[in-house]
Amino acid sequence: MTSIDDKLLDQYAYATDDTLRAHLHMADHARIAAMLAYARGISPFGMQMTAHQNRVAKDGARFLKHLGYSDQAARNYRAALLFHDMGKTHESYDPRTWMKADRPTPDEKAQMRKHARLGADMLMDMTQTLPLLREHPHILVRHAVTLYHHERIDGTGPEALDISTLPVFVQASCIVDAYDGDMIARPHQTQKRTPREALRRLMAQDDADSKYAGAFNKDLLKEYVTMKETQFPL
Repeated sequence: MTSIDDKLLDQYAYATDDTLRAHLHMADHARIAAMLAYARGISPFGMQMTAHQNRVAKDGARFLKHLGYSDQAARNYRAALLFHDMGKTHESYDPRTWMKADRPTPDEKAQMRKHARLGADMLMDMTQTLPLLREHPHILVRHAVTLYHHERIDGTGPEALDISTLPVFVQASCIVDAYDGDMIARPHQTQKRTPREALRRLMAQDDADSKYAGAFNKDLLKEYVTMKETQFPL
């Protein structure tokens, strides 16, 4: 696959690009419907996951604009992030995996962490017979945020990759996903975290016991916190 960089985000317009309109838009609408329906009758997870992706996509676009990216880059980024968790709907998962009442065991966590790779593979499988689409800048962007959104600068993410070696838009996806994910109500938690609590957890990178110690680029995280301070005081 072609190497990725931040310039990709300005090389097309998701809404009007002829190749995407011909070969991807309809599939994207179907994918959104499938994600919303996922686990229906068992749990509300499909709706929860889709709502999370929508929030992350909106927040990610806002963050790129805060960093000085163009409006077009932000819109393209938002379209890519709308599907970053689709690997959670992979057929290898029992839909009840995501809504268990108890905290996941280490083995269950290891299996759940594979959703990023599975989602990236699902995307590339979808483009298998469409070479023009497979190498399209949008597919490269979407593949990157899908595959790498749980990577860390200490190399302990699912792909064991130092996220600082990847473009800013990929590193940003790790931050915005972690922030929103930290506020999702879990069956094993006593209460939902507030935005302030989620940010403080992300910023605890110097605490060796913190989940996020060694996770993010400190300068990029600082910019994210600065942006969030315009929404509410810490």
